[in-house]
Amino acid sequence: MMKNNHKTVHNDPVLNVDTYGNIFMYATHRDLTTSPRHIIRMSEPVQPDLLQEALELALIRFPQMAVGLTRGETAYSYRYIDKPPVVLPFKNHLSPYWMGSEDTNGYLFLCGYTRNTIILEYHHCTCDGHGFDEFIRCVLFEYLTLCGKPVENDGTIRTRETEFDPQECEDAFPLLNNVPRSGENHHDDVPSFQIDQPEEMLDSNELVTEIAFPFAQMKSFLKRNGGTPLTYVMTALSRAMAQTYFKDGQRERIAAEVPMDLRPLVPSKTTHFFVSLLDLPFLPEYFDLSFAEACRKCSEYFSTQRAPEHSAWWAKANGDNVFSMHNSDMDIEEKEQLMRTRARNYVHRNSFILTNIGAFHLPESMQKYVLDYAAILPCASMPFGVLVSSYNGYLKISLAQRDHNMDLVRNLLDNLAETGVRATTYSYRFHTTWYDGKHLAE
Repeated sequence: MMKNNHKTVHNDPVLNVDTYGNIFMYATHRDLTTSPRHIIRMSEPVQPDLLQEALELALIRFPQMAVGLTRGETAYSYRYIDKPPVVLPFKNHLSPYWMGSEDTNGYLFLCGYTRNTIILEYHHCTCDGHGFDEFIRCVLFEYLTLCGKPVENDGTIRTRETEFDPQECEDAFPLLNNVPRSGENHHDDVPSFQIDQPEEMLDSNELVTEIAFPFAQMKSFLKRNGGTPLTYVMTALSRAMAQTYFKDGQRERIAAEVPMDLRPLVPSKTTHFFVSLLDLPFLPEYFDLSFAEACRKCSEYFSTQRAPEHSAWWAKANGDNVFSMHNSDMDIEEKEQLMRTRARNYVHRNSFILTNIGAFHLPESMQKYVLDYAAILPCASMPFGVLVSSYNGYLKISLAQRDHNMDLVRNLLDNLAETGVRATTYSYRFHTTWYDGKHLAE
């Protein structure tokens, strides 16, 4: 007999759990990047009372964000929250809060502020980066409107003037049943270069360095030499890692786990987690090539992994496996341990996680009030978390490190300079918002 007294499939689409994102319910911030952070630097000091009101207005349009978690006997499930959202003060980049706890009134997102900066984090079980981007832009629009700024929606923001569609919180993974899938050319699960992370380090502060440069500089190099922005960053990082951590003559495969948005492949309005987790390898022989040649080789290899048929096949395989575990008849503590072990084993196949969330777009009327944008992928159980974003013509690489070795940053800057890219840096200590299902608000 099933012991689970908390349904995970409902008539109410807002409370449905999606196929893959549910793994983050069971993991902690020490296992997976449960709570990525977005940082918005405003032109004026943040007014927390108006920001809190903006959150309330945004939740009217995004009911899928007005949920918390319940830890049942055999599974986690969503629940509605009847308390208002909160805006939390930050003294620095080190979060003292727990996601989904009384700190956030149970909500699975956190909104904080310090001086002229808004900090927004989300629990990955509710959405992916693209999905949270939709919520952020709505919050900013409502906030600037409340501040009396003459901002206008150019049609790209899901504000209260637009209607909520239940498909915005659909589980989109079943849509993959309707597209061609193939495991051809799948990257073999072989060991990649690793840096040991002792368990006792997994709650230590991370060092984040924001590396920013004009997008046009990189684009000029790629136009002359080929490659893509993602493989350009992978090439620069891999070479920097080798220069920093390899011993004389050492040659090892470096591989990144790359989350790829599936919406261009399978159109969906969903804000839920809808990505394929692909492998981007930098092979040992690439180290003997020039930067441009290595970047091209990296791009050629990755094109086989991000081919639509393979992306769909790999996403479907991973999603089905996780959803089966989520719905199994197993005591919650045993299931948590299995899910956490699976999560760590999966990400530890690779050297680090590299996420490209692309451009952060705002209507022109809002841009003069939002001076800068950055996002952080926390390390969790990995040595690095790397996130690539862009805003107003600048590309930004946010590099989170466990070991705080600035030689990696210096070597990365040298590799960028080799291609004609001149970058600026800003470093600070960081800790993501903590998460563990045993700390949920009830």
